[in-house]
Amino acid sequence: MEDVIELSGVSFKYPQSEKNALSGVSFCIKKGDYVAVVGANGSGKSTLSRLLAGFLDPTEGSVTRSPEQLPGIVFQHPKEQIVAGVVERDTAFGPQNLHLSKGETELRTMECLSVVDLADRAFSRTAELSLGQIQRLALAGILALFPDLLILDETTAMLDPSTRHDVIAFISQWNKKGNSVIHVTHDKDEAFNAERVLVLAEGKLVFDGSSKDFASDTNLVDSVFAPDTELYEHKKNFRPKTDEPYSLVVDGLSFSYEDRAVFKDVSFALKKGSLTAITGPSGCGKSTMLECLAGLLKPEQGKVYASSKPLLSLQDSEAALFEQFAADDVAFGPRTQGLVGKELKARVKNAMDAAGVPFADFADRETFRLSGGEQRKVSIAGILALEGDVYLFDEPTAALDSFSRKSVLMLLRNLASSGKTVLFSTHRREEAVFADEELSWDSLTKNPQRKISVPEKLTECVTEKNAATIEGIRKTERIFMSPPKIPKSPVSMLPPVLKYIVFLALFSATLVFKNIIPCAIMLGANILYALLARYSLLKPLKAVVKIFPWLLLIVVFQLVFFPAQANEIRYIDARWFMVTPSKIMLCACSLLRIFSCIICMGVFIFTTDERAIMDGLAGLLFPLSLIKIPVRYAVLVVGIIFRFIPLLMDEAVSIIKTQIIRGAFGSAKGFGKLKMLVPLFAPLMIQTFRKAEVFAEALTARYFS
Repeated sequence: MEDVIELSGVSFKYPQSEKNALSGVSFCIKKGDYVAVVGANGSGKSTLSRLLAGFLDPTEGSVTRSPEQLPGIVFQHPKEQIVAGVVERDTAFGPQNLHLSKGETELRTMECLSVVDLADRAFSRTAELSLGQIQRLALAGILALFPDLLILDETTAMLDPSTRHDVIAFISQWNKKGNSVIHVTHDKDEAFNAERVLVLAEGKLVFDGSSKDFASDTNLVDSVFAPDTELYEHKKNFRPKTDEPYSLVVDGLSFSYEDRAVFKDVSFALKKGSLTAITGPSGCGKSTMLECLAGLLKPEQGKVYASSKPLLSLQDSEAALFEQFAADDVAFGPRTQGLVGKELKARVKNAMDAAGVPFADFADRETFRLSGGEQRKVSIAGILALEGDVYLFDEPTAALDSFSRKSVLMLLRNLASSGKTVLFSTHRREEAVFADEELSWDSLTKNPQRKISVPEKLTECVTEKNAATIEGIRKTERIFMSPPKIPKSPVSMLPPVLKYIVFLALFSATLVFKNIIPCAIMLGANILYALLARYSLLKPLKAVVKIFPWLLLIVVFQLVFFPAQANEIRYIDARWFMVTPSKIMLCACSLLRIFSCIICMGVFIFTTDERAIMDGLAGLLFPLSLIKIPVRYAVLVVGIIFRFIPLLMDEAVSIIKTQIIRGAFGSAKGFGKLKMLVPLFAPLMIQTFRKAEVFAEALTARYFS
């Protein structure tokens, strides 16, 4: 069998890091191999996968790749691999870059979405998907390339058992067709499903052999996958008290998004000191329900009662970290509670030590340089530091190695044993068994629930006052995205280059003319442009209403600062404020141009998806490529900008959610709210540059050129 890729004495060290992420790694992958890569969090697995895919170059040693093999990689953080705003368009992006026919692209797209059970969400916005669904979508986008070498970095970490089984079955079939598979995983069954296993420990390759040889070495297996016996022994010896009062009551809760209902009339109650697991398929609504309980989303009906505000640890742990250093991030919540000095440091230290990221080792570590598992532990520590009575954890063990997963479960058990009420979501059967009680999604949403008497000591939990900010950002995000289904129209059916030419011609002409009649004619031309595109003029009208105060400011500015013409009528003359016919015409022209520009940009975005935006610009700049000007980079930048605005909005939403959970906003309004946001601009900008880099990698992974 021919070699697909060979590593010889490979070492790698990240800039500003004191030690190697990989040290002296050597092995060879042959065509048709199915290899599992296992090891603890931070052992170098993700670094190895990125190096195999060509995104990193070794510091020492060599990597030799077969030029005939097409590699495809699914990154550890699935959100970083999404390149389009709509599910179907994201999966189609790779095949389009391979210049496949429209029919073949559509066939691959629907086939791969069916494999990951997302065919019914083909025309949904990617921002509306759960993290588990995003993980499936990232996999579909790479599968659609039909890669000869498939590299999977924790691809099943957030999938429910049924979907995980289907995905692994598909990967096995993919391998049997002669394709090579490298699967980074923390799951024992997935490792045994492979033909060969590589074990990494602190960046070194400590085992390379068949899965049978790996399974027969019980000491090695136990060093990689923690035995569950201790957990079960602890559960067997634990007897929850039955006479404890309720500390969380959910009464008839219902929630819907604009286009679909998520759950209806859900009721349940949890006792003080209890550990409860909530289970259900990916995307069913578990995360949405937990956000309702935490006051981040407003339910349609029903109420939540608790002994104190429920504290939620978000599922997307990386997005929940916004400070540069780990200790500062954990300290954010206690600071809003008024803690300072030694008391603050003690609270942070206790929380970090309990979460498995010791303060002594991780306090000064930069959050964005932590491994995925370490980031999850730091985000958990940030919630523990708030010291509440009711804790909610959304997939707290996802992407953790078995030892870390066990320590997190024991942490949840210890919280419950200390009198806290703990509710966590999970896809793992053994974790649900470990809990005192399991709430299955079907039992919650399909079976009628009995009426629960609410204890007098519990208070009603209302939606946080500043949670509306989240929906406001979501609505703003949609302005910069084409709709899931672009209606067929004379404008939308234009080739990408012609779309640009029409848009630029109208937009430029709108800005050039200064007199009232040409400005009115351009407004009419843009309205015709909108009608031909089947674009509702209500949208720009609503935008004008929202920015009306700014428009009024522009008018006042022009009336104050622009000079009047000689000998013209002055309707108002109050020193610095003067109203004359020429100034009125100037203001009218400005308003007409602004409205025309809003319509023109709205139509272009409405009729042009991400692929057409980049194809059109590439075609427009093609003459420059003939004289060796690197057009690709300009196209790449524009693609990043159009996709990056939603990404940045999503980052802002995650930061604001975390702020609200940690009590940063309180009842702040207006300038007070802005003042609370100012300290976060710097970390958001750091994330912006990092996201731009990883988004460029995501485009490269889909063979954009």
